[in-house]
Amino acid sequence: MYAIARFVGLDLRSMRPNAKFLIIPGAIVVVANLASSAVLLSPYPLIPTMSCLVVLNTVHHLFGNDERGRLDTLYTALGIRRQHVVLGRHATCLLMLIAFTVAGTLLAPIAALAFGAEFDWAVAATVAAASVTLIGTLLATQLPAYFATGPGPIRIVAIFPPAIVMAVVFGAWGFPAVRAAVLSWLDDASPARLAVAAITAIATLSIFGLASTTLSARLYARRDL
Repeated sequence: MYAIARFVGLDLRSMRPNAKFLIIPGAIVVVANLASSAVLLSPYPLIPTMSCLVVLNTVHHLFGNDERGRLDTLYTALGIRRQHVVLGRHATCLLMLIAFTVAGTLLAPIAALAFGAEFDWAVAATVAAASVTLIGTLLATQLPAYFATGPGPIRIVAIFPPAIVMAVVFGAWGFPAVRAAVLSWLDDASPARLAVAAITAIATLSIFGLASTTLSARLYARRDL
């Protein structure tokens, strides 16, 4: 556990020198999303959009740092096993996903206040949980490819799934009937139904996460660094 936490610290420090490459794209996406929220009069799409930034930008940035700085050699010199690198990178991505989702959740009521839109914390919490599950699943399916090939070959392909997810979310949320149906379901949902949905989401994310770390460890062990 200490080795994994140590690696997460290395990951976070590796992002600091080039933080602008994370902040600038994030700011562009947030501004564009705020404009869309103003048109739709709904702040909730801001939450999954912020979650998607982890897949669109952060993951590639982390693996790109490994390649540019020959950090894989540093990990070996520090005695960090490849299995711990895999577990640590998964932990870093999960922490970043949660952080971005929380940021989106906190920005949503500010956007709602600015645009005079309705806001419900229960709805926002549900959307945040769904975002972590969905984007976390996407991360789990993409990380093995990064560990197998590095950031270069997979970069172009990896951007499409989250982009499609964002397009579907905004496209569907743009229809008043869809928004009304989703909000109505959340209002009528019993605590038992929401609990079952939460347990299902956690189980799904756990299964994909376990499969991802197992496959990533095997592929990374075979990779010639």
